Amino acid sequence: MELWIGLAGLKANPNCTNFKRFGKGKGAYVHIAAWADSRDAFEQRVKKAVEELDCILYELDDVSTLESKMKTPDYPEEFLDMRRAAMNHLEDAVFGNSHIWQQEDLI
Repeated sequence: MELWIGLAGLKANPNCTNFKRFGKGKGAYVHIAAWADSRDAFEQRVKKAVEELDCILYELDDVSTLESKMKTPDYPEEFLDMRRAAMNHLEDAVFGNSHIWQQEDLI
């Protein structure tokens, strides 16, 4: 089992009343780490964790093992905290800092 990480795009579940996780924002991007045997298993764990927060996962990018991410010189410092938290919570998904966006892109 390895510690995987990816950048998740989240939106509020429209069926959830009184959703306040993003304040007045429309959604958020957040790094999520979790232990898994494969990329597919990681994606399933992330999807489940996000649903428990009454959110919808609409994209999951830049997925790889945390070990490989931390070999690059410019990885975010929050990865250190996320790795530490994941070591103590093997069954949980670990969320980094949320970067909330305020408006929908108009296409």
